[in-house]
Amino acid sequence: MKMKEQKNKSNTLFDHFEWKPKIMDYLAELILSQFENRTPESIPEGIDIEELVRIANESQMQYIILAALIKLDLPGEVIARIKPYLIRSTMKTLAQVQAAKELQEAFERAGIRNQVLKGSVMKFIYPRPEMREMSDVDIMIYETDFTEAENIMQQKGFDKVQAIKHHVIFRKSPFLICEMHWSLYEQTVDREQYLYYKDQFRAILKEGCKYTYEFSKEDFYVYMISHMAKHFYENGCGIRNLVDIYVYLDKCQDEMNREIIDKELKKCGLSDFEYHVVRLANIWLKKEQSTEFYNQLFHYMLNCGIYGKCENGVWAQVAKQNRNRQESIGNKKYKYYFPALEYMKEYYPWLEKNSWLLPVAWVCRGIHGISNKESLERTKVLGDDKRYQIMTAIYNELNLDFAK
Repeated sequence: MKMKEQKNKSNTLFDHFEWKPKIMDYLAELILSQFENRTPESIPEGIDIEELVRIANESQMQYIILAALIKLDLPGEVIARIKPYLIRSTMKTLAQVQAAKELQEAFERAGIRNQVLKGSVMKFIYPRPEMREMSDVDIMIYETDFTEAENIMQQKGFDKVQAIKHHVIFRKSPFLICEMHWSLYEQTVDREQYLYYKDQFRAILKEGCKYTYEFSKEDFYVYMISHMAKHFYENGCGIRNLVDIYVYLDKCQDEMNREIIDKELKKCGLSDFEYHVVRLANIWLKKEQSTEFYNQLFHYMLNCGIYGKCENGVWAQVAKQNRNRQESIGNKKYKYYFPALEYMKEYYPWLEKNSWLLPVAWVCRGIHGISNKESLERTKVLGDDKRYQIMTAIYNELNLDFAK
């Protein structure tokens, strides 16, 4: 990467995050070696293989990172530790691909409108399906009654676990999980994007099918960015999303209409977000020139694992409340604990007609905060002024102005 070592500068913000640029470079080398079907360069001095294994597991990128590492001349005990991850990953991919295929065929025969989402599609955009890990098989059911679809799930050996948010979770031993969605987007995250997907039936029939749908290349890309932004806004999201962007654009960019993409991203309020994450993906995997902002953004995502951390949920809210305000950090933190009326209305609708009850709403918010473990974790991170400065700058730049 064409970036300067920053950690020796006393005024840099990287020290705060223990910035390690070599990790960024070498992760790119491992991933690109997989795409190019070659042996990666040797592990550079100063990089611990245990850290690479940890990143692979936390980022849900076991196969693409560890299968590259195992090509190196490593100690026998290290290879012995890595191989079980690769075996499990390969078996899981085979099971997931087969399950998605069988379920879609069963729904098609039963006349149930359906569509596989997210990773089930991305697996076939990557050079090999096993390179793209996924936790579960996501299927959208475009029906108002789930009874017949649930019966098919049970016939296929899945047990219903629970219904949460906008999907029902099913499990099949030893490691298959399927999420059956009734909505493409969570209503509680962003009203505009929820309505965007709710009011527009964007899927098209898959070739040769009557009830099985898929997105156009443009709509899949917009949905991929939308889903990534949702996770980033809530708790942060990991670097695997950057690999998805790199792979998808590398394979599909020439076949997509950019004007359509720009128009739809604007409707979703994601134009700035998409610009920055694409830029970061290119900096990382195409080795383009970086800046301090993108170095910070990458390191933040690297430490988010795959779906973020609960304490990160504070940053989007703080940035939203304090956007464009030239105030001291102390004042901004005060306004996080005692938000403005317009912000509080999103969480306490009864304030619309009873604005004078704002202090009561603050008390309710405070009681919830001290009784909720995640809220307590989020409050702790506010005490670090340097981290506060970095993180609010990141979220302000990405401009995720979601509204419930």
